[in-house]
Amino acid sequence: MATACYINVYNSHVDRGATVSTVPREHYEVEEEDIKVGEPLPKWPSGTGPIVKAYDSQQLVLEKLGKTISIKVGEEAEVDSSSHHVGMGVISCNYYCVRVLAKTIIYKGGWQWGDTILEKLEGPIDDGEVCYPNGDRFKGAFHLSFASINGPAYAADGRYTFADGSYIERAWIHTSKEKMPQWWGLNGVFRIHHPQGPDSIAMFLRGGKRYGFELFLSEEPWVKEWYAGNLVVRYSGPDELFYYEVVDYELDETSRVDCTMLRLTLRDGDKVYRIEQQGGKYTANKYDNYIYEPSTHATVYLPNGDSLDHYGDGVRDFRPYDGYVDVHCAQTFMHRMEHWVKGELEDNREWKYDPRAAKHLKLPCPIFYDWMIEADVWPDGHIEYMGGKTYDGKVADDMPEGVGVLTDRDQGRYEGGFHKGRCHGKGTFVDTETGIRQEGTWVNGKFQEPNAATEPVILHACHGHSEWSISHQGDWEYEESDIEAKIGSLDFIGFGDIKIARIEQNCITLTQGSNSYLLTPGEQLNFSAEIEGREYSDGCVYDGDDYKLTLTWKT
Repeated sequence: MATACYINVYNSHVDRGATVSTVPREHYEVEEEDIKVGEPLPKWPSGTGPIVKAYDSQQLVLEKLGKTISIKVGEEAEVDSSSHHVGMGVISCNYYCVRVLAKTIIYKGGWQWGDTILEKLEGPIDDGEVCYPNGDRFKGAFHLSFASINGPAYAADGRYTFADGSYIERAWIHTSKEKMPQWWGLNGVFRIHHPQGPDSIAMFLRGGKRYGFELFLSEEPWVKEWYAGNLVVRYSGPDELFYYEVVDYELDETSRVDCTMLRLTLRDGDKVYRIEQQGGKYTANKYDNYIYEPSTHATVYLPNGDSLDHYGDGVRDFRPYDGYVDVHCAQTFMHRMEHWVKGELEDNREWKYDPRAAKHLKLPCPIFYDWMIEADVWPDGHIEYMGGKTYDGKVADDMPEGVGVLTDRDQGRYEGGFHKGRCHGKGTFVDTETGIRQEGTWVNGKFQEPNAATEPVILHACHGHSEWSISHQGDWEYEESDIEAKIGSLDFIGFGDIKIARIEQNCITLTQGSNSYLLTPGEQLNFSAEIEGREYSDGCVYDGDDYKLTLTWKT
C-alpha cells in the first residue's frame, strides 16, 4: 500500500506569550487505501479525527469543527491543537498537522538510451533535477557507469534542498535500482546548511531518510536522534524533554575523498555511547570516472563493549530493532548477523570470531613447514591462520604454547603439545581424508617417525605428457628425474593432489584424495591423469592433455 499522508504532532512550550521551543512529538503514516470520503481520517492521535470531504492525486480536503482545510500535494497544514498549563506561566501546546504526499518521484533532465552485448546503458546522464513527494529537490549532474555487467549504476552530485529550506551544498544521491525507481535517495554523511541556524552533520540512507544522530555545530554542540526518517523525541518526565550530552565529537572530511566520517561520544547519566557514521562518494578511477559507493553505515559502541553495526533502520534506542544488524559481543570476541522485526529477534546466523577483536600477526607455520604465515590472534587463545588452519588452546606471546588443538581444513587435525608456535612434544595427527594417523613425538612442527629412514630416500620419477583432440592422439613425451622424498605435495603437472604422508625406513605412504598407497624399496607406483581442454557449444570436450607418473624407490 502507498502512503497518502503523514499526521505530524508538534509540541511547543509558550512562556508568557513567547514560544520557547517547538519539536516534533509523534508521527503517523496513513495509507491511501484507508482514506474513505465521509469518514474520519484514520490514525488520528487525539479524539475524533477530521472528516474526509475529498481526496485525489492533487489534494486532500478535511473538515474539523465546522472548518474546511484544503491541503495540496507536498504541503502541510495545521488541523487541530490542544494546550494545558504547566505552571509558572508556561503553556504546553500540541499541534496536529497533516502533510499530503505525492505518489511518484519526478525526474527532469538528460537521459541516455542504448544497449551493448553485455550492458544496458539506459539511464539519467548529465544535468538533471529530481522532485521528491515530500517537497525535497535535488539538482545536479548525473553519471552513468559502464562498468556494471547486469546493468548500469547511476550516481549524481549536486545540491539537495529540503522542504524546510535547509540544503546540502555537495550532496550525492544513488539511483541504481531501476529506470524510474520509487525513490532516488541520499546516501552518505553530509554537512547540512540551515538558513536559520547552525550547520549540522547527519547520515542519510534509504531514499533520503535521516538515520542515526544529527550533530548541530553550534557553540555548544548538541544532537538530534532520527529513526526511519522520524525524529526521536524523548521525555525524562511529564513534558520534560531529554537530551543526550555531547561529550566529544570528531568530523573527518579529508582522509577519504568525498567520504565523511562522524564520530560521536554521548552520555546518558553514567552510560557513555560512541557512534560512528560514515559514507558518501568517491571516484575510484581517475581515468574513466567510474562512480562507486563506499560503505555507508553506522556503528554504535555500547557501554559494555558490545557494538552494533548496521546499514539501514536497524537500531533504535541503542538496541537492535527492525532490520539486519551485525552484533559484536565484547565478552566472547564473537559476532553474528541478526534479523530483528519490531524489537524482536526474528533470525540469526551462527556466532563467528570477529576480526575486529583480533591481532593480525605473522606466526610460525605450526605443522609440516618452516615458513611464517599471517594469522589473526584473539585474546582467548583462538588463532586463525591464512590458508584454513585454526588453533584453540594455551598461548604465550600470542603463539601456541602448551596443550592445544590445530585443525586444518585441507590436511587434518593435530592434538597435543606446542612450543613457540609449532607442534612440539607428544601429539597425534589424523589425516581426516585418508584416516592416516601419526601418534608420537613432534619436534618443531615435524613428526619423528619411530622407524624413520636414517638417510635421504631418493625416488626416480618418470613424468609423461601427451596432447589429444577429438580425432588425434599425440605422441608421448617423458622427462625423468631423481627427487628426495619429503612430506607434502608432489610438484608434477597433473598430480598436485598426490602427497607424501609418511617416510619410514622400509615404507613410504602416499595419498591421493581418500586413497592411500604404499611404496617399498625397489618397487614402483603408477599414476595417470587427464586435464580437459576446450568445449563445443553443446558442452562436449574436444581436446585435452594426458599425463602419466611413475615413481620408483631407488636402492
